[in-house]
Amino acid sequence: MIRLLAVVLLSIPILAWAGQAEPPAAPAQAAPPAAPALPPGMKQYWFVMLKKGPKRDHPADEAQRLQAGHMANMQAYAERGILHIAGPMMDDGDIRGIFILDAPDRAGAEAMCNDDPAVQAGRLVCDIRPWLSQKGASLK
Repeated sequence: MIRLLAVVLLSIPILAWAGQAEPPAAPAQAAPPAAPALPPGMKQYWFVMLKKGPKRDHPADEAQRLQAGHMANMQAYAERGILHIAGPMMDDGDIRGIFILDAPDRAGAEAMCNDDPAVQAGRLVCDIRPWLSQKGASLK
């Protein structure tokens, strides 16, 4: 009798589900949190530190060619309004230079870095960080 009662009780959820067209839906997952609102008058840019890459042993002529391609890439992005400022560091440390990019998102900043011949060759790597500044700010 107890065994029959257990079978009947365990069958109730199966019988209830059997009449449905589809199994019950899994609970909805919470949406990811929205990006925080920017403070008034501020704009997000991308601060990129160009660091020494893992491959720095290029012959001099190839290093010169990579540097020329690096400069041409920066010029192209500056003309498109994405690269706002760039420059090398004046020491011989691991950080070789910086970019300030006005890209729509991190993927846009990564695309700019990945287009760079020196990055493609492993001579440089990009450390990309979101950065805020006042809208319209400039160096004087």
